[in-house]
Amino acid sequence: MPGKAIIIVKKDPSRDKREQRRWNSERDLNCARENLHDLRKKISKVEKEIDRLSEAKETLEEYNEKFKGVIQQEEGRASRKAVKSGTRRLQESQNTCSDQGLKLNKLKNERYELEEIERDWETWRAYVEEECHRRAVFEARIRNEEPQSYESWKKGGYRSVT
Repeated sequence: MPGKAIIIVKKDPSRDKREQRRWNSERDLNCARENLHDLRKKISKVEKEIDRLSEAKETLEEYNEKFKGVIQQEEGRASRKAVKSGTRRLQESQNTCSDQGLKLNKLKNERYELEEIERDWETWRAYVEEECHRRAVFEARIRNEEPQSYESWKKGGYRSVT
């Protein structure tokens, strides 16, 4: 037989799966709140690291300026080897300072990205709360309306009681 027909029978999804597909406002609200809480923790952690790194960088810059002044003062009196050693240490310290500046910039960028994500989640949370409120108002209005029989609804159309 050349052409056999294949029939695929799909079962209706179980009640649990249907419930999962339905929009669950509480689940979305909890998810948004948890994500906002986690983001705020991360932002706080990044800001503490930024503060720590900023202070360390400022201290190092001050130290470098003082060290540079000492090298310039002692240049005529100190041996060439001591001046070279001091200059090399100053260069290493300046490199460390510039590395900290790069880390600081990366942390600031990370903080800005986290704040942007936080604003998006805040917008989503506000939307979900607003939608929950609209649904609650709608359901309350539906519950307070007079039930109509099918025949009266068919004759007169849909009229809400206000």
